[in-house]
Amino acid sequence: MINDSILKHFGVDERVFLEALKSSPSAQGYIAGAISEVLLKEYLETKDYEVIRIKEKPSGGNNAKSSEARGDFYIRKNNSKEDKWLVIESKGLKSNSEFRGGKLDSPEKVFKFLRGRVFNATKTKQTIYEKGHSTYLKVKELWEKRNPGKTFPEFKWSKDFPGPDCYNLENIWKDEADLKLWVNSLSKDSFTEEAYRKKEGAITILETHQPSKRVGIKTGIDQAAPLVYDFNIMSVDLFLRTGKHEFVFMNGEEISHSPSSPEHLYQNYTIDILAKGKKSEPIIQAPWYSDIEDCVTQTNPIYRKIDQSQIDNR
Repeated sequence: MINDSILKHFGVDERVFLEALKSSPSAQGYIAGAISEVLLKEYLETKDYEVIRIKEKPSGGNNAKSSEARGDFYIRKNNSKEDKWLVIESKGLKSNSEFRGGKLDSPEKVFKFLRGRVFNATKTKQTIYEKGHSTYLKVKELWEKRNPGKTFPEFKWSKDFPGPDCYNLENIWKDEADLKLWVNSLSKDSFTEEAYRKKEGAITILETHQPSKRVGIKTGIDQAAPLVYDFNIMSVDLFLRTGKHEFVFMNGEEISHSPSSPEHLYQNYTIDILAKGKKSEPIIQAPWYSDIEDCVTQTNPIYRKIDQSQIDNR
């Protein structure tokens, strides 16, 4: 049956199909994304949601894509009488966070990377917030000079979880000496691209990736990231780094936006970091949620009316 389906859609047998898939990381990525969407839909249905797929490419091209339906599904609770929906976007994790550019290919680099995140007394929630706000104020001043009479969108970072990074590396190493001892105890293979790809590297970074080029509706700023109102909730499948299809969720209006463009999200967010032999399970904390219900009830996303032109009826 599977072979017949492959033959029908691709004109080859299962052997050729699997060989092509094996040799094409981009094809694997597309299939992984499709699998995440199927599993996400099933998960949402177990949570008593009505789930309607949104067209990926409406008739008429990109201009026909609604600015309020740039996600994968409309969802609302079953038996709801009101035309009130949430738009949810499905994403996976970045595949090369650890080894791109050889940034973590030695004990020394991993030690430096972690030391700056675990034992940096100057990097606090307050200093992260202040740095982001300072960047925002500089851009705001320049933008308002170029756009007299107009007001730049407000800065909406939470002081409780500022910036794009949300890892929890507390109580793993006693001090820098303990961190260095652990790093140097790892085999040389732990710092190779192959090890990182197999989830056997020194560390594992759970980082999102959403490089969709968007222009701010209010500011006209062009950045390679979604707008905060493109969708209500983003779902991220952690499979690529944990080996399990488990979803985490965030509200695009709650998580920190780009400091240089309040209408844009960051392209990348770090959900957590795992460490070989020290931390094998992610710790999910606000603004990320491991249960869709917690994300909805605790962040109060703004519901939308459904746009019938965006519904995928296939």
